[in-house]
Amino acid sequence: MRLLHCESLAFEEFVHADIPRYAILSHTWGDDEVSLDEMQNVSASSRLDSLKRYEKISATCRVAQEQGLDYVWIDTCCIDKSSSAELSEAINSMFAWYRNATVCYAWLSDYTQDAAFNLTDEAILTSFESRELATEQDRGFSDPPPLTSKELDMRNHIGQGLRKCRWFSRGWTLQELIAPRHVEFYDCDWKCFGSKTQLAPVLSWITGIDSAVLKGGPLDQVLVGRRMSWAANRHTRRVEDMAYCLLGIFDINMPLLYGEGEKAFTRLQEEIIRSSNDLSIFAWTASLSDKRSFRSLWASSPSEFRSCQFLIKPTLEWNIRGEYSITSRGLRTTDMIRTVRGEASRKGSYFLPLDCVDARQKKDIRFVSLEQYGPSLFARRKPWLYDTVVDIDVSQASRLAQVQYICCRESPDLETMVRTSRVGSVQIDFSIEAFDETSISARPETDWDLRNSVLLSYRRRQFWGCWRIRTVSDEPGVCVVCVQSDGWVLYGIFPWHELPAAMDQSDLLPSQVADMLESLPVRTSARCPPWYHTVELSEHDLGEANGGEIAGTLLRIKSRKTHEIQGDRKTVKTRLQRLLRRTNSTITPQVLVNNAVKPQPRADTR
Repeated sequence: MRLLHCESLAFEEFVHADIPRYAILSHTWGDDEVSLDEMQNVSASSRLDSLKRYEKISATCRVAQEQGLDYVWIDTCCIDKSSSAELSEAINSMFAWYRNATVCYAWLSDYTQDAAFNLTDEAILTSFESRELATEQDRGFSDPPPLTSKELDMRNHIGQGLRKCRWFSRGWTLQELIAPRHVEFYDCDWKCFGSKTQLAPVLSWITGIDSAVLKGGPLDQVLVGRRMSWAANRHTRRVEDMAYCLLGIFDINMPLLYGEGEKAFTRLQEEIIRSSNDLSIFAWTASLSDKRSFRSLWASSPSEFRSCQFLIKPTLEWNIRGEYSITSRGLRTTDMIRTVRGEASRKGSYFLPLDCVDARQKKDIRFVSLEQYGPSLFARRKPWLYDTVVDIDVSQASRLAQVQYICCRESPDLETMVRTSRVGSVQIDFSIEAFDETSISARPETDWDLRNSVLLSYRRRQFWGCWRIRTVSDEPGVCVVCVQSDGWVLYGIFPWHELPAAMDQSDLLPSQVADMLESLPVRTSARCPPWYHTVELSEHDLGEANGGEIAGTLLRIKSRKTHEIQGDRKTVKTRLQRLLRRTNSTITPQVLVNNAVKPQPRADTR
């Protein structure tokens, strides 16, 4: 670590245990900062305070000496930025350097302290502290009690002054506020107006950071999504720095690759996943200006975590048994994705519970809504929605025990891939009066959207599937076998126990299934007392409202009670008999004579 000696203005390098007590500066960069090379050319006899560019360095050294410190660290001049290796080491070590500093001076160059308004006044601090506690109470998202006129005046004054400082909008100053144990705030004239501990309630209101964290509370007990929200309104000059400035907050180390753009934030999220089991990292929501219906699991920037400011752990964790890891196919999950079956019009019922709740509504667990678009492949669906488990029928939720993958790679083609995966697909519709909707199973399992009973095409020209469901009665139920081949559909319905054994396999080719179906004499109806089922085929739109038309096929199972069919047959027979009797009664003998066929003369065979 390279430190600047306050008296000699010479740089000295230290390692680990040899590092002396030092002060550290937190500030916003200007356009003409002093570099390491320039500082090395300054002698001890130079009057730094006479040079405008050196003013903050001179003031930092002066205040440090007044507090009995001989060394300071300032990021503008203590790092050799021409060395990529040193820059990478410094950025990965910066959180620790701020944490280990004896004191941190936060210099707000665009703020002037108002002598008539004391930020450390007990009434001001008490007002902000009580409001913070009231905001996070479980009120069902109702507003806390209104502020008094005096409290409003306080917030307006701070909002027009301190809150507008650039220091609170920069990415790098976030860790510089959180990491140090002791922070002193100075205005543009280097007048101290309070410490981090003293101003914690006010700083929490400005930044969204918990007061407990600002007072030294453990950072790792705060959910990842909530920590991300602290950076949601901050910015950096370079896109990559929006990820690099958060390394210490998540206790992550990774190489710096300037030029990778938004991929840096993706890499950060991947590293967090590898070192943590905190699913709140997926609790982000896209802005309403983002018109994409499908996204990967990764947020594009910290700004998408604005809605995560109040996230906390729930009393009941849904995915305590589940496992996940990052792979080349996406996030590999086991026993984590849930599904809720129901009427065919209900969409988006594959979901991943995130084991986090909003402190203002603690009973509603956040989840990610998913859409299946490939064999065991899912994408995040409607990412701009704020989804909670209370929005669905939790009592019907069941786990997908098989290994599933959720897309983690953002691609301009993802939207098209998800939509075209359903073009030409086959959906099965059925009556909930006749069937038990919770008993659906199918094969091959990876080819089915079981929630909506859709055999997915995945852009294939030929595919097949076998779908099973039990009836509400004691009878086992029915099987529907269908084959899609170059635009035409061949199908059959069978009682569960009458399904040909040769079809009860997952590794069959579509052509083999088609041959077997064509060899069967009856395949469009099935008698399963007390039900009689038939199948009708029609064209069907598998798209959602305002989501574009997706052409597919609908196989509708029509179910009727056998005694109803028998009754209908008797009714029809009775009507025909009545009609025949009525017709016979209107035919007189004369009519019969007049309408009799006259005998034809025999042909002359001579």
